[in-house]
Amino acid sequence: MFERILKQKMMNRVLYALIPVLLFSMYLFGLRVIAVVAVANLAAYFTEYLFIYKKKAGKVSMAAFVTASLVALSLPPTIPLWISAVSAIVSIAFGKMVFGGFGTNIFNPAIMGRTFVYISFPNQMTISWLKPFTWADFPGGFAHWAAPKAMQTGATILNSMRISPEPLYGFMDNFLGFVSGSAGETSALIILLAGIYLIITKTARWETMLGTAGSLVVFNYIFYPQQDPLYILISGGAMFGIVFMVTDPITSPRGRIAVWIYGLLIGFLTVFIRRYSLFAEGFMFALLLTNAFMPLIEYGLEKAGVK
Repeated sequence: MFERILKQKMMNRVLYALIPVLLFSMYLFGLRVIAVVAVANLAAYFTEYLFIYKKKAGKVSMAAFVTASLVALSLPPTIPLWISAVSAIVSIAFGKMVFGGFGTNIFNPAIMGRTFVYISFPNQMTISWLKPFTWADFPGGFAHWAAPKAMQTGATILNSMRISPEPLYGFMDNFLGFVSGSAGETSALIILLAGIYLIITKTARWETMLGTAGSLVVFNYIFYPQQDPLYILISGGAMFGIVFMVTDPITSPRGRIAVWIYGLLIGFLTVFIRRYSLFAEGFMFALLLTNAFMPLIEYGLEKAGVK
């Protein structure tokens, strides 16, 4: 059964880029993080296998493991393991396979899975968070299955910003990743280095990352003039999404102009949703909405002769 895996070099490179993210997450929050990721990967594999096992030439794509790893690392480190499995199942079944499998989906599968569990299990996704281990706690989470209950907190950066303009953490702690948040989304530095690796290896387009990041900075400045737009950029799941989600080769646009429109829309919608909706984290909704509109936008650009 496990020999039926379609090897994809591009997807392997994304998994390589996620290794430092995973290791740092384990240091921050404990070894339980690896269980969350492993359960999601197993659920993703068996879900895709159920769709293709009757096809003689059918194979489970490496993209399934990328999707599972991404959605698992976008979840809180305290998430029940069964919810991690549900997120992966929804990602593969409803984010990819119902559209025909790899290469035919219009929505980012990992974001679809995360959005489903975010809406379906709000308590587990928004209330219980962990304070991270710091450098002073070495070896940190590598010596613990999970952080003790004494380290639980109800605060994340984006939630706290809705209550007080004063930052919950200093800029450097936020940039390095020693903050509360989803398992793999805390360290902007490690995510940025992963992004450089993906660009150098031609796994992801720099235009997509730059367009989205630039849009976020501009609209953060417009909607939150009293706050540092760079601080907001590296807070929450935006950086993780910019590097690993918006660059998805299947759901991101092909044309040069379309790529910049894509980034502009994601940035605007992310900040707009954060500012005016009940949801502190707007990136996942912004990406799904942009995924929905991009085929129409690309069609319009093509008809207009714009590349």
